[in-house]
Parts: sequence; C-alpha cells; structure tokens
Amino acid sequence: MKLIDILDATPFPIGYRIAFITNFLREPLLRQMEKDFGIIRPELTVLMCLSFHDNVHARDICEVTEQPSNTVSRAVGSLEKKGFIQRTKDSVDTRRQVLNITPEGRAVHDKVIALFANAENKMLVGLTPGEQDQLRSLLDKVARSVEAWKS
Repeated sequence: MKLIDILDATPFPIGYRIAFITNFLREPLLRQMEKDFGIIRPELTVLMCLSFHDNVHARDICEVTEQPSNTVSRAVGSLEKKGFIQRTKDSVDTRRQVLNITPEGRAVHDKVIALFANAENKMLVGLTPGEQDQLRSLLDKVARSVEAWKS
C-alpha cells in the first residue's frame, strides 16, 4: 500500500490530508514532549490556553478546545502538582477557581512551542514563502469559520 493511493482514494480529501499531516507533525512531538518535559497533550492544551490569557476558568478551556471537563480537570491537577499552573478563588464567584500559568509553566510551554514551530518550519520547507502565505490564509479562513460548520 502506498501513501498516494490512500490520499487519492479517500472520499474526504482535504480533511484526510489535514489529519494525515497533523498526525505526522504532532505525534512525534507529543512523545518527545512527554519524554523531555513530563507533560502530555491535555496538559499542553491547558498551558497553551493559559499562555494567552490570565485568570482563566477550566470551563473556558473546555469550551475553547472541545476537551471534556474530566480531561481538563486531570490536566489542571497534574500541572498544579508540577508547579506549572496556579489555582486561586475567583473574586466574583468564590465557588469557581481561576487558573494562571506560573513562570515555570511558561518556560516549559515556550520550549515545547519552539519544538512545534521548528517542526512546522521543516514541514513547510518545500513551499515558497508565497505558497506558505497562501496556505496560512486558506487555513485561517477555514479555522475562523468553525462556528458555521462544526456539528
């Protein structure tokens, strides 16, 4: 079986290619991230969300990432134990907790993100700068329309 046969035979050619590329980009990096930094994918998801905003609720992470609440909850507990995030009571609703990334968590996040950025650069080496811009633009257009097409 050859890769090109699969790519050409699928009834959803764009989605399949996106998933295929994602798997080859993401999976080796996730294994390396776990080995080198001791964090797993759901923990990276939480760190990424917290790297963009302060005082985030776990529920917000679930909504933005489509991750189940138990997955996010486990990741939050693990990251807190590792010292990568901090939980505090919400000043408005003391039943809720807000999450923030710690300096240690930011350092790990930044190192992991650098691995992903480097891998992306390698992945795109066969495209001209103009083609890279065009691909980014098209993917951005699809990504920004998620609300219109997600099920």
